[in-house]
Amino acid sequence: MKGHKLVKDLRYLENLSLFFCDALPTQKEVLEWFTILEAGWIHSGDVKKPHAKLHSGKHSDGFFLCKRVLSRGNLREIIAACIISKLQKAGLGKVDGVFGSPYSSVLLAGDIGKQLKVKTYVPEKDPTDPAGKRMIFKADDPVPEGAVLLQIEELVTTFDSGEATKQAIIAGNPHKVIFAPFVGVLVHRPPVIDRKLPDGRKLVPFIERQVNAWDLTECPLCRHGSEPVPPKGANWALLTA
Repeated sequence: MKGHKLVKDLRYLENLSLFFCDALPTQKEVLEWFTILEAGWIHSGDVKKPHAKLHSGKHSDGFFLCKRVLSRGNLREIIAACIISKLQKAGLGKVDGVFGSPYSSVLLAGDIGKQLKVKTYVPEKDPTDPAGKRMIFKADDPVPEGAVLLQIEELVTTFDSGEATKQAIIAGNPHKVIFAPFVGVLVHRPPVIDRKLPDGRKLVPFIERQVNAWDLTECPLCRHGSEPVPPKGANWALLTA
């Protein structure tokens, strides 16, 4: 990454290594990774260009699928270092362990824990919840009393899953847990940017973009003639042209 070289192709991404980094990548560079891997895109505002029709059926002016980037171990290690750097600049202090929401944030949290040389705790989804939204934390791997835990999330829109995961640790751990005042985030994509959480902690995102999701009848891009397309396959070239 010497000289903050811009991403040229997939081969360039495959050859990146944290060990050989002269400098950590910028937000702009990592956003290029998302583009190359068809994992992230933001609408330019030009209504002549298409916008995203999400799997949920909603229409959006932005799209992020972090697992397409984080599934590559070399990129995940570099991103982990980027998040740690952001957290340290924000004032992160003592940390005894890390955790992330299952299952999307577990690998990223693990890499951050490895680089911080602390243990990674793994909450799970409750198998009895058919909606997959309830989290549990088993007391067979307890967090020691007085330990400070750092939460890591790969993607935050509303923080509902992040809060459910935190509450699972509180409920399942036999000792009181102290949470670090920051939450490290790869991508923060809320409809309205607000980094402060109700419990007083603060989100520290590496990538932050305001992203909207509308029902078909409420989509302003459709009203101005922009075509909605699923952000995959041949449509990716249309979205990123």
